[in-house]
Amino acid sequence: MNLPGLIENLLRLGLLLAGLLLPGSMVIRALRLPWSLAAAFVTSSAVLYTVVLLFSCTGCPITLLTLGGALGLVALIGRLVPVRRISSELTSSFSCFTKMGAWLPLYLAFWAIVGYRLVAQPLSGPDVFFRWSWLGEQMLQAGSLNFYPARTGPDFVHYFWAESIPPGIASLYAWAYGCGGNTNALWTSPVVALQLLSLHEVVWRLASRWGGEIVARRAVLLAAACPLLTWSCLIGQETGLTALSVCGLVWCLHHSHEEDGLRWVALAGVFAIAGSSTRKYGPIFAVAAIVAMLLLAAPRRQTLLLALVSLPIALAWPLRVWLLTGNPFYSLTLGGFFPDNALFKEWNNAFRGPHAFTLTARENWLAISRYLLIWALPAVGGLVALLALLVQRLRDAQMVAIFVLLLAGLWFSSVAYTAGGLFYSLRLLSPALALLAVVASYALVFFFHSKLSGRLIALGVILVSLEALPKTLALPENPYRVAPRAWLQAGSTFIDSVRASDAELAVRIKALPGRYRIISDQAGLPRALAPVGSEVIPLWSPEVAWLFDRNLKSEEIARRWKKSGLHYFILGKAGPASDFVGTRAQWRAPYFTVKTILTTETSVVLEVTVGALP
Repeated sequence: MNLPGLIENLLRLGLLLAGLLLPGSMVIRALRLPWSLAAAFVTSSAVLYTVVLLFSCTGCPITLLTLGGALGLVALIGRLVPVRRISSELTSSFSCFTKMGAWLPLYLAFWAIVGYRLVAQPLSGPDVFFRWSWLGEQMLQAGSLNFYPARTGPDFVHYFWAESIPPGIASLYAWAYGCGGNTNALWTSPVVALQLLSLHEVVWRLASRWGGEIVARRAVLLAAACPLLTWSCLIGQETGLTALSVCGLVWCLHHSHEEDGLRWVALAGVFAIAGSSTRKYGPIFAVAAIVAMLLLAAPRRQTLLLALVSLPIALAWPLRVWLLTGNPFYSLTLGGFFPDNALFKEWNNAFRGPHAFTLTARENWLAISRYLLIWALPAVGGLVALLALLVQRLRDAQMVAIFVLLLAGLWFSSVAYTAGGLFYSLRLLSPALALLAVVASYALVFFFHSKLSGRLIALGVILVSLEALPKTLALPENPYRVAPRAWLQAGSTFIDSVRASDAELAVRIKALPGRYRIISDQAGLPRALAPVGSEVIPLWSPEVAWLFDRNLKSEEIARRWKKSGLHYFILGKAGPASDFVGTRAQWRAPYFTVKTILTTETSVVLEVTVGALP
């Protein structure tokens, strides 16, 4: 890279980081709270999400200029608020980590691995490129969110999936891509790095409130020794921000009984807003915080303030989705009470059926236990410790227990909707894993007091941390089942194979005539086929609903197919797609001829032609 290009990218990176930290820093200043990296980042994220919501409701274009202007305006207003003093002192965010003492080299080794993965394997989650990242890209390209959640044929060309996940992460990626001037995934790495570093800061601060710096050091190392927790951040989905938001919410509520408790409760509301921007059920984090304050007999005005700060913005997205689709959750009917995209639901049920979690299947519970012991051992220890601390009636433990129980319930209720399998579903437990790392660290001090036990505990923490390093490097692959020379590439093996297959398919599709509009069930194809000029229509788009309409005659369906300009159908080999389409698509002889013309390792290309019509 030449010098001017390097300078330009550094300036772009500076703008990116300024948007992720400056607005939040000024809001914290206005609240007269001490600065922290986590609070600044999460507050900026909540501000950005609120701005995107406001723009989507008012019709204001979503561009780098408008987003930057809004973030700058918030920062300016926060700076102009007169502040006489900061209410209380906290250890500097960065000195938290420099105080790791003799364990600092071990922690730096962890970050060396994380840094490698952020550079070499950005956005390594299997569905990030057609969901969170793609939504951010399309948001900038369309200049709005009018297409999301997708409802019409043109909407589904912009966004393939029939879902309504709040655009919290997508907004961060839109800002990153806007600042970077392109959609290179490396521009998202600062976003992910800030999430993980901020999460460890919150773990430090929460643990230090419980038991001082010794507990804080061990808690950060134990969190780093949970490869499942780290992976939940590195894959670039919403689970990293969810973990940070929930843990930050608990941290703020721990300050609520102090003299400046109202200001901490206001900040807790901001963390709740950030949490609501990550999942369909995100608003429940604000509700849980309110319930926790009621159960723990917090002052009424604090509870009211938390509700006033968090709930209006937390509920804004599901309300928007409800008004647009008739269903606040869009793809979930909640027992048939709300309408949904029936064809997508039918296809999705068939696709995830083999991976569905059943309570009565003993092998499922054994698999989950094995996964947690291998990939999140400190959190398992924290769960045992939490039960022991609850017997002691510790208020702090009660607060954590409320959120751990909530998160376990949310995971259990959603795991049946996860097509990626049991292990993949465990990423949703990331907030609980971080909280349990804090509990585990505190319990080691609470229950063991002798010098000998302290030395044994320190040795144990070191061994667990060292053993977790290769797992952090290789996850989701097991490093003990992969040759050490393959560890550097193991973490992206699956996603690399998917992208290579998509690229091969794009090359072969390019040679086909009449390839402009294609129907498919593969969500990664819009990105893969865009360079060859093909438009990919999901089979559940209302634009092609007639193809699956049993009430239409075959002749009418053939006439519509011919008029549509459609010619090809691309199906994934894995899963029930071929059987589903073969059963549900109403392409009957003598009008239709369906033949396989291409196959790749993962896909089948069908050519669908219509003969002479009467």
